[in-house]
Amino acid sequence: MKIPVGKIFLKWFLRIFMLLCLLLVAFPVVWLVISSFKNQLEFMSDPMAMPEAWRLSNYLTAWQEMNLSQYFLNSLLLVVGTAVLYFVMLSTTSYILAKYRFRLKNAMRMCYFVAMMIPAVLMLTPMYYLFDSLGWTDNLIALMVIYAVISLPASIFMVSGFMAQINDAFLEAARLDGASEFKIFSKIVIPMVRPVLFFSVIGNIMGTWNEYTIALTFISSPEKYPVSIGLHFMENSVGDKGVVFAGLVIALIPVLVLYGLFQKQIQEGVSADEGVKG
Repeated sequence: MKIPVGKIFLKWFLRIFMLLCLLLVAFPVVWLVISSFKNQLEFMSDPMAMPEAWRLSNYLTAWQEMNLSQYFLNSLLLVVGTAVLYFVMLSTTSYILAKYRFRLKNAMRMCYFVAMMIPAVLMLTPMYYLFDSLGWTDNLIALMVIYAVISLPASIFMVSGFMAQINDAFLEAARLDGASEFKIFSKIVIPMVRPVLFFSVIGNIMGTWNEYTIALTFISSPEKYPVSIGLHFMENSVGDKGVVFAGLVIALIPVLVLYGLFQKQIQEGVSADEGVKG
């Protein structure tokens, strides 16, 4: 059977288009990695040229002398603490809104809906004065709370929607068998919405790792800077662009590794609708 010319043209057009998109995404990353091995003179003379020597010393300088190791550790602590808080708050709140009936349920939904419409940057000033009055500025734990809370509204609407599709017969059968509410929540509900929860947590982790504005507002001590803030000040204090680019590559590695390891789970989270219907 002869394939129509239009179909062949469309197929090759899509292939070329996807290849161009790939090049547009990959080129800055490849250029960044190559530039991280240059010295300042090489970079200024020709930013697009290959380095004369592959200087691994740029990475050692960024990691040790520029205090990137401390910034990296601070970001890891922020990511882990925020992810735990975010998971607990997201899963429990979504379950309550999806499966419980109480008087203020619609009011809670409306509050989350309104919060979802407000850009986080508009809440910076009132949040700063609130946390400053409590003595919680320049505090990584307070920053974890902020990151977890500002990510909740949109995620709650998504996760509670998936939880609402779980057949109540599963939960009632578990209650008749004597299961506690916590056991129903942890052994039945969480496994059934695990893909979308995983997708939400991964998104929160990536957002926390890359966030800049809120961290700059609330953290003032250099020893508490996360990677995003540390790289900014490193760029202003280091004369060698190769060292700065090496720091950027180091900061980029965790995100790439995370996506590479959990690519399948992320894709399942995007299309997790079928797994929750009973």
